[in-house]
Amino acid sequence: LMLSDTFPGQTYQIGSQVTVAITIDSVEKSKEVFEKLKEGGQIGMPLQETFWSPSYGQVTDKFGVTWQISTQIDDNK
Repeated sequence: LMLSDTFPGQTYQIGSQVTVAITIDSVEKSKEVFEKLKEGGQIGMPLQETFWSPSYGQVTDKFGVTWQISTQIDDNK
């Protein structure tokens, strides 16, 4: 779990100055979490493969909290 604030000089709306970032160890679980968070919310970046993660996306939930969902699979399991 990682929390981050906005960069100096970056505009924000009250309530959006903090982003919650979580890392999940399976693509399936990431999809499940993302789907639940997007209910009544707004997608900032669809869940998709990136160069650093097999499944990453950003979503603001119905309460106005922005989440970054990232998948990191441990190849040593």
